[in-house]
Amino acid sequence: MINKKQIMVIALVLVIITAGVLQYTYGKADFSAKGEDSIERLGEAVYVDNINGGEIENLSNDKAASGELPDGDSNNYFSQARLDREAIRSRQKEELEQLTSTGEPNSGSGTIVQEEYIKLMKRSEMESTIESLVKQRGFLDVVVVLGTNGSVDLVVKAESLSTPEIAQLSDIVIRHAGVEMGDIHIKNMK
Repeated sequence: MINKKQIMVIALVLVIITAGVLQYTYGKADFSAKGEDSIERLGEAVYVDNINGGEIENLSNDKAASGELPDGDSNNYFSQARLDREAIRSRQKEELEQLTSTGEPNSGSGTIVQEEYIKLMKRSEMESTIESLVKQRGFLDVVVVLGTNGSVDLVVKAESLSTPEIAQLSDIVIRHAGVEMGDIHIKNMK
């Protein structure tokens, strides 16, 4: 007989799997910096609000229209991105800890929850390691997000990225995250 705890664990696992499938599906859609000629332009930012690159109306000033951010906004982006990532991770950890503490110690569902918790901690550790190594290479700031589908997104604070810099960043990610080159998405932000 299945009790409420097992149903909750199964529901959580299904939600995590669904999130992974959605991320994988949208990752295949490849919303990277591709121009109209379908050639990927590495190091160029893609704005989520304007993924097709059309005209944007109601911009408040010329800096926003040119894609430049005021000096403080760039720092705010990196800080806010880290805060958002940590808030999401904290919620995920709490949910998994709650399921672990209420689950039966020898049940199979408890093992699944513990495995998910370990994967979450490993992703968090890899993100921190990659961010530290990128900063050590002389970049001012960076945010790394490891997806559950194996993709890695880096947003680097730099005016532009040269081919050797992109190769350096890719090498760091490949060594520490163990992903293929095609799963690495690097963007710069001024």
